[in-house]
Amino acid sequence: KIHGRNNLITLEQSLCLLHYAYNKRVLYNFIIFYTDDLDEKDMIQSRKIVYPANITFVKDSPPLQEVLISLPEERRQNLLTRCLEKNPNITLEDIDWWTYCPNSRINYNWQAEFRAWHIWRNPALAKYKYMLWIDSDGFSTRPWDRDPMAYLINNDLVLFAAKYGGLGGTFGRDEEDHKRIFKSFNTTICEAYEEEGVPHVVSKLGGKECFDKKIKNVHGYFHLTNLDFYRSDMVVNWAKNWIGDCYLCRNFDDQAAVTVPALVLAPERMWAMEAHNFSLGVFHNCEMDNKKAGGFIQLWRKGHKESNITIDFPEARANCEIKAGS
Repeated sequence: KIHGRNNLITLEQSLCLLHYAYNKRVLYNFIIFYTDDLDEKDMIQSRKIVYPANITFVKDSPPLQEVLISLPEERRQNLLTRCLEKNPNITLEDIDWWTYCPNSRINYNWQAEFRAWHIWRNPALAKYKYMLWIDSDGFSTRPWDRDPMAYLINNDLVLFAAKYGGLGGTFGRDEEDHKRIFKSFNTTICEAYEEEGVPHVVSKLGGKECFDKKIKNVHGYFHLTNLDFYRSDMVVNWAKNWIGDCYLCRNFDDQAAVTVPALVLAPERMWAMEAHNFSLGVFHNCEMDNKKAGGFIQLWRKGHKESNITIDFPEARANCEIKAGS
């Protein structure tokens, strides 16, 4: 998922590294969701990078002003009220994808809402049962020695995430989170944790007595999902309730949207790669294999001395341009 042309360098770098780490062996199709207009020339290099795998670019939203006009009044006014906190003179016509409302950009909030809710029944995914999601700023640093997609399928998982907890943060920050879970499932989550010797994340459910509990999320940058599970009526209804009338706000994010239904409906089918000795070397947000790794360009060129990380990836070095991740 990218916003538009401004993300192409990062996208192409991620695609190239993933190609040589994994996809040149399995040749899975790529789908790139984007928001701002791209033309065919913008897509040529990406197609060359992943060849002979197929890549499809899918526009994920009409122009923002068209969306705002078509919104139900409550959602439109909720958005305008939040934007006025940042800029007391702003009007609806002033709002574009780069507007801050109030503390994060509209386009960043849209990608979170899209990933939380709208992605699951997007027609581009209709023919697929499984999805490997990786953020466009997730960078592979070595050939993968294990196949996470085969592991997901062979173990009949609904969610196989790089990590449970950590930078994924928590939900249950206040009662409203739990109220939205309870509205969707007639229960909420009281505890969720990993236990030594247990392959899945352990989840314990309850009622209103648990409305003050904070629960860990999976990290959203890299995970594999069973699409039949996530596009089911109950899960899509949950995603709709989770976002509610908070259009283009970051309060109810994609990480919890993915985590909650698995913890409620199928915790025995929710596994974390870390607990199953998957160490695939995917870099994201200055971390790799749960170690601080600094900026990616510096890591690629010289390694990271403090964490004793170096990159040994000759095929990618010979074929991938590394320009993103300073």
